[in-house]
Amino acid sequence: MLCDSEARSHNITNEDGRWIRQHFSDFNRLAAESESFRFALEASVDWRYSTTARAAVARLWAGIEAIFGVSTELVYRISLLSGSLLTPRGKARREKFAEVKALYGLRSKVVHGAKLSESQIQVALDGSWGLLRELLLLSIERGHALSDTDFDEALFD
Repeated sequence: MLCDSEARSHNITNEDGRWIRQHFSDFNRLAAESESFRFALEASVDWRYSTTARAAVARLWAGIEAIFGVSTELVYRISLLSGSLLTPRGKARREKFAEVKALYGLRSKVVHGAKLSESQIQVALDGSWGLLRELLLLSIERGHALSDTDFDEALFD
């Protein structure tokens, strides 16, 4: 079974329990009502059972792309929307945009079979899992699958 090399190794806290209690109903409702959320959620779980790290990265990105429902200009759109949704305006947002854009470039190399070191593939795996996790948690905290309205508000409000 594959795992995130930066996986949390400490015990669940009371704060974790409060967060789960607060969002449990929204989580279940989203999983039942939103096909894109459910697909992304499944990807966030089953990537660990992939036979290779490359296949796991591909599976994680299938989940990320499901959240955005994108079909064109993937790199720019995913990078821009991820940065805008997950980071406040300013330098940190620009850095998040660049981070996701670089991660997508690494994802492409991994998925399309470029020669990479095991450590590069692990960086792609860890980063992809982290991004998908952040986006799913944002959906849960907002109480709905992310939509064009969320994307527009993140960009323009």
